[in-house]
Amino acid sequence: MRPNEGKREAILQAAQLLFFKHGIRGTSMEAIAREAKIAKPTLYAYFTDKGAVFAALADALCAQWRDEFALGLRGEGDVVERVGAALCAKHKAVARLIEGSPHAEEIYGAHDHAKTAMFAAFETDLGQMLETELGRAGIARPHMVTQILLAASFGIARKARSVAELGPAIRLLTERLLRPELDGLNTN
Repeated sequence: MRPNEGKREAILQAAQLLFFKHGIRGTSMEAIAREAKIAKPTLYAYFTDKGAVFAALADALCAQWRDEFALGLRGEGDVVERVGAALCAKHKAVARLIEGSPHAEEIYGAHDHAKTAMFAAFETDLGQMLETELGRAGIARPHMVTQILLAASFGIARKARSVAELGPAIRLLTERLLRPELDGLNTN
């Protein structure tokens, strides 16, 4: 890692800690610099403002979540098991990150346009990956099934009381929605 990447990573780690502890509005650039153990001018050399810090952090998190989702889709088992694993990986990663933060809704709920666009692009990418995988498996109407899976798994994630509840519920969802489709393909 080049020295500037190390500082940038330290800034993002400090920002993540503070955003989830104090919220975006409750975190200042001065606090980020102090937590990252750098001077404020150094912070401003990397990021123009707090919004830029959040955007970089969101990009990094979305890339990590996208990788975990893709890994689940490429994993072991049939399409039902792989889709369940991918959706579990995504929602568990998000849940672990925001679990216990009183500012989770502010951060992931994303009320401002820039944050909404970032997370919407991430969800669109996952939807395209999922739709492609379902189409390859021969699932009828893969776009509609993708929409249902994403919406239902999001609802499960929002209502789950703990990370441990997510896996069984999401796997049941994928099993009940996709297994009849696959069974119908195999009997024809």
